Amino acid sequence: DLDVDGFLLPGHVSVITGWKLFEFLADDFGVSGVVAGFMPTDVVQGVLALVRQAADERPGIGNVYGRVVTADGNRHAREIVDRYFEPSDEIWRGFGTVPGSGLTLRSEFFHRDATQITVDLPDPFEPAGCRCGDVLRGVIDPPECPLFDNGCDPDMPVGACMVSSEGTCAAWYRHERWAFEAGS
Repeated sequence: DLDVDGFLLPGHVSVITGWKLFEFLADDFGVSGVVAGFMPTDVVQGVLALVRQAADERPGIGNVYGRVVTADGNRHAREIVDRYFEPSDEIWRGFGTVPGSGLTLRSEFFHRDATQITVDLPDPFEPAGCRCGDVLRGVIDPPECPLFDNGCDPDMPVGACMVSSEGTCAAWYRHERWAFEAGS
């Protein structure tokens, strides 16, 4: 139910997988993607590359994080991951369960699987009023969340999107606020 124009693809994952892993987005779905790092200049370069692809009406996969990401990634690291893990279904904030998108320890290493240790933890929850899932899916912009700058800010985060400096809401709070104040 989303109208996605493109994806900023994760640089830290792509170091291992390589950017070619994401070619299916353009080939199968006609959606562009660009691998970018987490520095503000990396993100801006990634967005610019996506805008250019959209303007040219040519879906593809780009890489603006060439200083660390290659087309094929780190073969040795992938072999190690493949030896110990296998694909599994995973729950993603705002998207629900995505088949085959996670990794689970292979059965031969079950005796080392920390998920088998019983720990009494509360169920994960989305704080009341928090719309982080909608922000991550692009359904709303961060200021449309009722908690944004209303009890939720980088100094007192409520939801996951405000917790880290790379979080969508935290980045919006810092950079959009600065751009607005500079323009007034």
